[in-house]
Amino acid sequence: MAPASLDQQRSRQPLPRWPLPRESGSGPGRRRAVSLYTPSADPSGMGVHMIELASEYVRTSDVSVLAWATAPGERLLEAARAIGARAVPLPHPRSPEFAAAIVGHLQRHPTDVFHVHVGTGREDFDGARAARSAGVPAVVQTQHYPWLMGSPKHRVPFFRSVRPVHHLLTVSVAQRRTYERIGVRSDDMTTVANGIRPRGGGIGRSAARAALGLRADQPVVLTVGRLNVMKGHTHLLDAVPELLRRFPDLAVVVLGSGHLHDALRRQAADLGISTVVHLPGHRPDARLLLDAADVFVLPSLHEGMPLVLLEAMDAGLPVVATRVIGSEEVVVDGETGVLVRPRDAGALSEALGRLLADPDLRAAYGTAGRDRFDRHFTSARMAAETVAVYDRVLDVTDPRPGRR
Repeated sequence: MAPASLDQQRSRQPLPRWPLPRESGSGPGRRRAVSLYTPSADPSGMGVHMIELASEYVRTSDVSVLAWATAPGERLLEAARAIGARAVPLPHPRSPEFAAAIVGHLQRHPTDVFHVHVGTGREDFDGARAARSAGVPAVVQTQHYPWLMGSPKHRVPFFRSVRPVHHLLTVSVAQRRTYERIGVRSDDMTTVANGIRPRGGGIGRSAARAALGLRADQPVVLTVGRLNVMKGHTHLLDAVPELLRRFPDLAVVVLGSGHLHDALRRQAADLGISTVVHLPGHRPDARLLLDAADVFVLPSLHEGMPLVLLEAMDAGLPVVATRVIGSEEVVVDGETGVLVRPRDAGALSEALGRLLADPDLRAAYGTAGRDRFDRHFTSARMAAETVAVYDRVLDVTDPRPGRR
């Protein structure tokens, strides 16, 4: 049987179409309760996003963070505890106890807003439905990745998963357009660009390089991210042999863990660059280790809006990134860094070589990037815009006096 048309899908299971009234003030009353939830096995940047929101919220709200208790999920929960949020470990999403654990938490700790965080949204595992069944007044969901599914049949489970959601958030404008193209109405979504807290003073170049076993005088290119296909590390490694001809003392540091670790090590050996490419694995101090770099690179094949680019800009680094969704809204080509085509090792090599050879250009891009971060990509701005979405939904769904 042919899949239902897009119009048929929308008529069978539409998103609730909530009007968007004027934003209201916070007003007097009890502390708002917010639950931030992800079912992801490896929250990674999504988890950082949640902690950035939680860090802004804990001063004025009762905040819970719910996550599947994998090893990366436990790191997220530990970060939540460290900032004073309530950490709620969840069983496997396929466990019959999964939804009951969410509902039980919400019954013990009545919540005003249940904020779901997912990639495409298809992996929600009914967390939003559990929150609605527990009577949570506002259920919102942030999509952290663009819609990448080619077949229309994949849209059916997506629309089913967001049916209990009052409002969707996207993290970049171009990412939002991918959901509009599959039939999500524009007024059912709000774009709130990602943001992070300023790092403050780092540990300095010498200490960061010593921590990574690098020499003080060698050129260093650094990237941070999960070792998976979407991050494009294979194309970065393909760019290294050409760079080595110009910079024989080069070091390329790839911070992060993932299933491609061994494959990348083999690729480096095949290319004869094993002594150049460093794969230290996951480092909780990765943001401090940015001080070791001359240039930050992100060769992704797709993104939503990568937090590591914001971290690099905050650290005053020039960046080379691929011209993909999210990254192209962060990097201003020729002002804060360089954008190149994805999957193009030659373009990566040329852009990295140009910056490595020109310390004045690196300094100019780094200064401009730091200024752009301060103006557009802080967690305080992100949290304020996100709370405005909560307020608009609650103005419609929860008219109780003193709910704030």
